[in-house]
Amino acid sequence: MDNLFVLKLSGHMIYHSEVLAKTIHELSSLAQLARFILVPGGSVFADYVRELQVKMGFSDDVAHWLAIKAMEMYGAYIAGIDESGIIIEAHDLVEACEVLRQGKIPIVMPYRIIKKFNELPHDWSVTSDSIALYIANLIKADMIVLAKPVDGVLDNEGNLIKKMTIQELDQLNTNIIDQYAVKLLHNTKLPLVIYNMFKPFILRNIVSRQPGDYTLVTP
Repeated sequence: MDNLFVLKLSGHMIYHSEVLAKTIHELSSLAQLARFILVPGGSVFADYVRELQVKMGFSDDVAHWLAIKAMEMYGAYIAGIDESGIIIEAHDLVEACEVLRQGKIPIVMPYRIIKKFNELPHDWSVTSDSIALYIANLIKADMIVLAKPVDGVLDNEGNLIKKMTIQELDQLNTNIIDQYAVKLLHNTKLPLVIYNMFKPFILRNIVSRQPGDYTLVTP
């Protein structure tokens, strides 16, 4: 699929419904330039799984699958508040492609997909960043985009790094994405963009491959 982007929506957006609404509007306006598949973060639902694991002592294996189900709860929330009706839940990649063919935007419920392939570690080294990247590789997306509550990757002086390689990202040892996602980037060679979720207008720069206030990580 040409010009296909997988966009992971930050779990922090749950506290900012107006940001979600503006993001969805921006995605709709970009329909002639690109196609998007959305992957939800874990948000407060995954945070609660972490808390429950500490309190109840269940295994990382159980926590892994519960956290992925937590992503689906956030995905259902996003689809539920979309008044335009353009966001449609997709429970596997076939459904996601069908939603795209309908001219709408699928939000992937990742449990069935990750359960089917079951290639990711069953621990907290894997977050929704890794899962979004894994799905982007499966569907042969052109780019993986992460919406974060920051402008992108910052250097040691706090300045935005607008372009860097995967090797440079690895050496910087930043926690802006999980370390397993960095490992996946090395393997998949997918370009990655990190942008500020509060600035959805930047998505136009990203899909047009124009400079902007975001970080592009190249293979």
